[in-house]
Amino acid sequence: MTTGNPTAATGRAGRAGRAVSALMAGGLAALIAAAPAGPAEAGGDGAVEASALGRYLAGRAARRDGDTAAAADFLGHALAEDPANEELQLEALAALVADGRLESGLKLAAEIRRRDPGHGLSNVVMAVAAAHRGDFEAAGEHADAASGHGIAGVAVPFVRAWARAGNDRFEAAAESLSGLEARAALAGLGRYHGALMDDLAANREPAEAAYEALIDGDEARGQARWYLAYGNFLERGGRADEAVELYRRALARDPDDAVMTRAVAEAETARMPERFVADARAGLAEALLGVADALWRDGKLEAATIYARLAGFLRPDFAAAQILLGRVLEWRRHWADAIAAYAEVDPKSPYAWEARLRTAANLRRLERHDEAVAMLQAMADAAPERTDALVALGDLYRSRERWLDAVAQYDRAVARAPEGASWSLLYVRGIALERAKQWDRAEADFLRALDLRPDDPLLLNYLGYSWVEQGLHLDRAREMIEKAVGQRPVDGYIVDSMGWVLYRLGDFEGAVAQLERAVELRPQDPVINDHLGDAYWRVGRRLEARFQWRRALTFAPEEELVPKIRRKLDEGLER
Repeated sequence: MTTGNPTAATGRAGRAGRAVSALMAGGLAALIAAAPAGPAEAGGDGAVEASALGRYLAGRAARRDGDTAAAADFLGHALAEDPANEELQLEALAALVADGRLESGLKLAAEIRRRDPGHGLSNVVMAVAAAHRGDFEAAGEHADAASGHGIAGVAVPFVRAWARAGNDRFEAAAESLSGLEARAALAGLGRYHGALMDDLAANREPAEAAYEALIDGDEARGQARWYLAYGNFLERGGRADEAVELYRRALARDPDDAVMTRAVAEAETARMPERFVADARAGLAEALLGVADALWRDGKLEAATIYARLAGFLRPDFAAAQILLGRVLEWRRHWADAIAAYAEVDPKSPYAWEARLRTAANLRRLERHDEAVAMLQAMADAAPERTDALVALGDLYRSRERWLDAVAQYDRAVARAPEGASWSLLYVRGIALERAKQWDRAEADFLRALDLRPDDPLLLNYLGYSWVEQGLHLDRAREMIEKAVGQRPVDGYIVDSMGWVLYRLGDFEGAVAQLERAVELRPQDPVINDHLGDAYWRVGRRLEARFQWRRALTFAPEEELVPKIRRKLDEGLER
């Protein structure tokens, strides 16, 4: 985790938030399922077919929108009415596994495999079930039969490798992973599991060499579990001091990582830890987690959900899999389902802190603000050395435009920061201070943040735009905004800032060109439309100016902007 959330800040000064809307799968699915069955008589064969079709369409809509429960329900009902439908079987299998209904999914997988022995997901599901009961021979047979095509093919090499490891065939397991070197997205994950297998087989020298190569490579960024596995290896070898140093290297990249912080504390006690991957079943769960994470990062959300569920099936206490499942559900905007996933994390787990932070964020999204505040305040009190709960609390108040309350929480976080506040914390506090009309403090925070992060486009834009609005340091503001535009040329807010600084400098033709582009990028933003109206007026395009001002009023501008726009519509702009 990082301190604060600078990207959640508005695109430029004075922007309080963004309106969002989404079509939830449950609503769409219900509408489809409730639609009239068609011209067939009630109770006739046509009505049955229409009902099955409606449920099928509802299930597909729910799958598309990530509502796994609705998808599994609708497709399951449709399949009950048309059990021999091959396409429906495949849809239902994916939906059932994604929703965690593994028993039903396993029965359907066996049926699909009887018809299509090489079907990928069916074989993977059956292999995982075999591994769960300790039958690695059967797991290997299913993995060998599975097609290597499609999304299921991403998991097949790992399933095959860990099935062989489960039968103590470690050389064959390594051979199963060797082909991943040609697949750039999976090469690092393959080497990681090769290291885990050498570790499990007590091949210490090759295991250590593989771990070191992983940690020293560029692929290690964002792969906290690689650090944890190698550190665990070092601790079990009586080298706890080296493990602590390794964990601190990871913390330097992500100071708020509660799991790594706990790893440091436990390693410093020099107690012998349990093996990171205790056996082949745990290794396969780790592999499925890695596959799920890779698919999630690639935007394959349903597939990521499926493999996170399978990882959790193999290891019911697998907190990392529950966290990933929750994050995928968040991405789908299923806030309540994400909370349920985080609730499965054992309170004693190193991942419990992250689960609580994410739960609070989802409570906020559900507008259960009092619950979120109570949770974050309790967390902040329970861990006086940490800043992340306070930052989250400040972010919550900032999202509700309670600027002074937000500032108070950010102040507490800054006071706790052991080596000075991070640039992102200074940035979000600066935003809250600017909105609270405490400009001197806000400017000081922005300048300090800029010293720490001189090229961040959001920071450059926010400070530059704030100066433009006040008529201060216009030449420097222009340089800063130009740098921001160079990094984010299709960000409508930043392009608007470029147009507005040109306007303030008197380059009205240049302002028109930039502001027209900004309106193309953000056509429904009231401030950008208002700015373009001002620029049109200055270059003599009076009818177009009034059109833009009227248009700005249709997009719900902030209250203080409305009378200013109406006055311009009545009187135009002064000379």
